[in-house]
Amino acid sequence: MNRIVPAILAIALFTSATITAQSVSVRRVLPPSSGVRLLEPWLPGNVRGVTRVIGNVIDIRQMPIARTRVQLRNLNTSQITAAQDTDDEGNYEFIVDEPGTYVVEMALVDGHVVGLSNAASLARYETARTVVQLRGRWDSGRNAMLMTQNLTSFFGMSAANSMTAGTLSLAAEQSLGAVEAGEPVSP
Repeated sequence: MNRIVPAILAIALFTSATITAQSVSVRRVLPPSSGVRLLEPWLPGNVRGVTRVIGNVIDIRQMPIARTRVQLRNLNTSQITAAQDTDDEGNYEFIVDEPGTYVVEMALVDGHVVGLSNAASLARYETARTVVQLRGRWDSGRNAMLMTQNLTSFFGMSAANSMTAGTLSLAAEQSLGAVEAGEPVSP
């Protein structure tokens, strides 16, 4: 019995020293802090991942609207978080500081909102693609939107102003045609 107690004490002391040595050696193996957050993605070229909203502004004819004012609104707070002008092709890009739900607005100089994009919910490091499509044709010379005719006004009018005539006229202007001729339909 006299030999067992010192043996147990020796084993306990050895185990305690081993655990302490292992925890100290683990601390020494860790690399020095470099300021890099482990959960942040890195893109090629050592570029940090960002949360952003990209897109473009187009009118009803799918034509880009260049050099117009767009603003990013956080729908969670109702605050405008950023504003900029579109490029020559109507494109924009906003870097977002915090995740949330955002919408892009096309605004005139006086602050009047002319068009909205689809709403985009963003998590950290995501990119959302949005499109601001106006309901009319944009006249950049006058900095105004020209509205198309209301389609409900075609009812009760002459054949020259009917919806079919308007559709055929639009198709002729845009040179729309069949992609594939297909087979003739028999009566």
